[in-house]
Amino acid sequence: MRLVRLLRLRDFRLLVLSNGLSSLGDELALVALTIKVFDVSHGSGIAVAAVLLAGVIPLVVFAPLSGLIVDRTETTGTLAVASAIQAGIAVGLAYAHPVWLIVVLCFLLGSVASVASPAVFAIVPSAIDEEDLTEANANMETARYIGMVLGPILAVAFAEGALLVDAITFLVIASAAASLTVRRPPEPVPEGGRPKGEARRGFAFIRSDRVLLIGVVAISFAVFFGTIDNVAEVFFARDPTLLNAGNWGYGGLAATWLIGMVIGAGWVARKIPDGRLAPSLLVATVVGGTAVAIAAGFPAIALALVMFVIGGIANGVASVSIRSLIHHRVPSDLRGRAFAAFFAVAFAGQVAATAIGGILLATLPSSQDVLLIGGFGSIVVGLIGLAWFAALPRSARVSKVVVVPDTEPVERLVVFVRDITPPLDSQIERQEVLPSGDPSA
Repeated sequence: MRLVRLLRLRDFRLLVLSNGLSSLGDELALVALTIKVFDVSHGSGIAVAAVLLAGVIPLVVFAPLSGLIVDRTETTGTLAVASAIQAGIAVGLAYAHPVWLIVVLCFLLGSVASVASPAVFAIVPSAIDEEDLTEANANMETARYIGMVLGPILAVAFAEGALLVDAITFLVIASAAASLTVRRPPEPVPEGGRPKGEARRGFAFIRSDRVLLIGVVAISFAVFFGTIDNVAEVFFARDPTLLNAGNWGYGGLAATWLIGMVIGAGWVARKIPDGRLAPSLLVATVVGGTAVAIAAGFPAIALALVMFVIGGIANGVASVSIRSLIHHRVPSDLRGRAFAAFFAVAFAGQVAATAIGGILLATLPSSQDVLLIGGFGSIVVGLIGLAWFAALPRSARVSKVVVVPDTEPVERLVVFVRDITPPLDSQIERQEVLPSGDPSA
């Protein structure tokens, strides 16, 4: 079984552990910091928003530089150093009290995360065989989603000590990265030096590869509309005229979506052939949007829970597909910048949608309308993406990355070659031969 074979690889197990712990730590810190800032600011919504944005903005702003750092350095060492720095910042956050200091530390934590996040996914192909990339990404995403489920639970369980637990997760990740035996060497320096615009090559490559461009654009808009839905969900669950399910209903929606994500990444996505990653991503976008639209259009808690499981499955499939697509189509020495560019675009959509979702809630009659906008928005994005992909010529759909297998070393021999090609007539030096006066000649 491919899953068992992959998990027998020590380096891959360490990467899966690191990804799961990273996700757990992120969610744990998110909940713990939200509660802490709410308390120290006496319920200031502006303070809570400032902290949340401070952690996300660096992932967008520093993406070109972060990706370049990943590609220009030995990546396993970079991941270990970044994780150790994050552990120190998490300890600082545990003892920080002024809101301004928490905001500054969150910004620093997000800045280091902008390096660590693409580093993890850039290392994955070095630890496995090329044909196992989709399976590997399914395992990575499953671990990430499990971490997302456990993080909030641990945040509540450990209360004030949650951020110290977050620091411990970073130390474990640093130790795991330092223990990796695989190496991802820095990008070689070309003859004549490096050209300008190296930091933006991740964005440039995505724009030049039309399949990747379709996938990244579709995922980014799906994140945008999905975030709008997230803003409205709590109102949808608690509205007496809609679900009327209270806080338990809201928690149920969040939980069933996460369960669906685990199923989608851990079971469904494993079965996708490498050549069908892009259309699978686009179909998943349509399915996810349809599930949300049905839940919003026919408000009943039982139906909403079922639809959110389906939407989560689609989310999991889309996440595995886009990561595998980047691995398959981007050259190894450019993957750090490509992943950083993808994260930047996705998080930019998330930041924008958070603000727009709040505006829509304030202006539209009901949270149901906001959910319908998010659901139908995803459907339209997926359908446009499928039409765009269908219009591509077959040559554009083929991966441009050529994997050259290792060859057996051969003994180096020195071979001398003598040119015995007859000269051309024009190269022959003509000389006049005169008769000799000597009779014996």
